[in-house]
Amino acid sequence: MENKESKRQLIFGCGDVGRRIAKNLIESGVATSAISAYVNSRLSFEQANSLGVHCDILDLDRLELSLSACDGAELYYTIAPQKQGLYDLRSRAVIDHFNNNEIHPSKLVLISTTGVYGDCDGEWVSEKSPTNPQTERGQRRLDSETQWLAWGRLQSVDVVVLRVPGIYAFSRLPRERLKRKTPVVRASECGFTNRIHADDLARICVAAMRLAATGEVYNATDGVPGKISEYLQAAARALNFDPLPEISLKQAQEQLSVGMLSYLNESRKISNQKMLDDLSVNLLYTDFEDGLVK
Repeated sequence: MENKESKRQLIFGCGDVGRRIAKNLIESGVATSAISAYVNSRLSFEQANSLGVHCDILDLDRLELSLSACDGAELYYTIAPQKQGLYDLRSRAVIDHFNNNEIHPSKLVLISTTGVYGDCDGEWVSEKSPTNPQTERGQRRLDSETQWLAWGRLQSVDVVVLRVPGIYAFSRLPRERLKRKTPVVRASECGFTNRIHADDLARICVAAMRLAATGEVYNATDGVPGKISEYLQAAARALNFDPLPEISLKQAQEQLSVGMLSYLNESRKISNQKMLDDLSVNLLYTDFEDGLVK
């Protein structure tokens, strides 16, 4: 029987998180020759290639490339749905291609979002909590989960879902927003948000590939909910910027973008206990003040 460590690793969407997954695999002893990736831009191609990872450029909105490399591979699917609509058309295109060409990865780890839970009025949320996405973004992600889990059951392919909150790292700080000094809502008026450091997310993805049972869903978060305003003020400090102006929630309705308001309108505290218990992940950063400079 083939050794688990010798299986081919394929990263579907090798952006920042995908490259961190690749680095984690390489550091754990996986040969670069066993790792490949699909990317959507020349820049991502060059960045992944610099790690020794073989890449192909793929446009999922016009799927014309054969995905035969996925057959038998351990597949990390990190690609977000398209930006509009209620359904994940990109996942649908990949699944249709797999079905039409009899392609079966050995296992698939899917990155989804904790946005599928919707607004929970600041209450604690576990994987047993009902899904109730209240934005199109959340509905597309829930559709992605539904499609992949159903396909996995039908094709006898192991599929694991990771529900991910806001991903952060020093390289991912919203520098332009902070430079513009866009106001933040006072912490006392903010709901609770959740986050995960990009390096920890990569480690969780690899652990899920190794240890998670098929059909399982995990909240991939640091388990320490906070306020978005506190995070943004800490990000400004990390970049040696002046503190951001603070406004009321009422003022925010007039001054902030629709996208930011959609986050402010939801509040939840996400538990990561199941992930810690099942996947034995020791998180590097449970304090975002430390993670922001890494």
